[in-house]
Amino acid sequence: MDKVDGESRSGRLKCLELELSPFTWFVGFTEMLKLQYRQLFTTTVAKAAAPARGKAQGFAKKASGNRAGAKRITNDTLYKNWSDTVSFSKLNQYALPTEIPTFNTTELASCMNKVSSYSNKHYRSLYHLGSFHKNQFNELFPKPVSLIRKDSTGKLISLLKTGGHRTFVLTGEPGVGKSTLLAQLHAFGCDSNNIIIHISYPELFLNGRSDFFYDDKLKEYVQPMYMKKLLRKILKSNDENILRSLKLISDYKFPNADPKDSAIKKHISLVKGQNTLFDLLSIKTLGRNRGELFKAVISELAGQKNHPVLFTVDNFSRILTGPVTSYKDANNKNISIFEFQLGKTILEIVSGEICFPNKNSACVLAISGVDRTNRTLPVGLGKIPEDVYIKRYHYDPQMAEILKKGKVQEFEVPKLTKDEVRELMEFYFKSEILLESDSQNNLDKLTDEKYFLSGNGNPRDLLKSIVLMHT
Repeated sequence: MDKVDGESRSGRLKCLELELSPFTWFVGFTEMLKLQYRQLFTTTVAKAAAPARGKAQGFAKKASGNRAGAKRITNDTLYKNWSDTVSFSKLNQYALPTEIPTFNTTELASCMNKVSSYSNKHYRSLYHLGSFHKNQFNELFPKPVSLIRKDSTGKLISLLKTGGHRTFVLTGEPGVGKSTLLAQLHAFGCDSNNIIIHISYPELFLNGRSDFFYDDKLKEYVQPMYMKKLLRKILKSNDENILRSLKLISDYKFPNADPKDSAIKKHISLVKGQNTLFDLLSIKTLGRNRGELFKAVISELAGQKNHPVLFTVDNFSRILTGPVTSYKDANNKNISIFEFQLGKTILEIVSGEICFPNKNSACVLAISGVDRTNRTLPVGLGKIPEDVYIKRYHYDPQMAEILKKGKVQEFEVPKLTKDEVRELMEFYFKSEILLESDSQNNLDKLTDEKYFLSGNGNPRDLLKSIVLMHT
């Protein structure tokens, strides 16, 4: 009997399945899934544990395994990138000292084509000027050194000594030694009793990260904190005796911001013929008056003939290719470099509008491979014709006109010769920075190999081929 009932029940189910249409079957299946999902969600919420006290509920994924997340590198973090760590960790104290000649600009023949160190007077000035860069691998040696080259150092110094037009721009491929040549010129300026003004990184006053305001009296934008650093650089990098020997040619009065006596002495007055340029640079005034202070310093230098002024700008290509700064005006438009006091002063010195009377004064600029290139510099140097229809991104006629007006001459820094590479390899061998496999090779063979690896004499690539190789 049960068997008969089972067969009849299964038969009726089959009949029902046959009678159901596909659409009806799909609707029923969907309703069943909804019911199961609702039951699952209710159970999950009911069993969810409350977050710990003081912590918020979160749904972030857990890190897989024991792998730590990437660390953010900022100015105030413990972790730094590789180049900053190597440059500022004082690794030069572990470098092997070697006996090399001292760079003496009055006797260039004694150190020509030799790796030389600077004198203590040079180091004191060059460190304040910012002549040494962190990507020059100076940490490999106890103190920064350089190769005194006949085709670059000797030639440029002889051009500056002979007089004539004295505005140059250093060109050449990236890593060829333009910044190093500027440092050698700074040492030459120290020995020649020059007053040195050096702008090392124009990006620092163009990137929009410094405070600024519009000075109604000067009709220009002024950057108080950057001006404070620049004035201090001029004060610390030059010989105090030279600065004290220059009497002021005008009277000045500035608000006193020295915390020692600002409550008693509200203003500082300087008298022409009595006070000196050292007194002017030593003034501690309010940020709103630093534009007037910088203008006074430039006016004093442009009005004296006793000492030559060596004005240098590294990374000048940043100004040529990007004359529009990252600063915004009241209308939210980018401000041109011509509206900033410092940028305008630099370009007026380059164009010759501001000149220093001493016949031995000079202006030397240097481009950088870090910055992009356009047609402004070649047109300004007269190497290619002007195209008035080209976009300003590729050519700035105002900048090119400034270069033409100042009669800027090009000085191309050449690559190393094979003899100069050999001289450097001998010094690197004595300093014990070569790999053990390289130290066992013949010097002539090693010179040929490194000359080829350095791109036929690029100093930076030569050093990279030595210190950035793994055994």
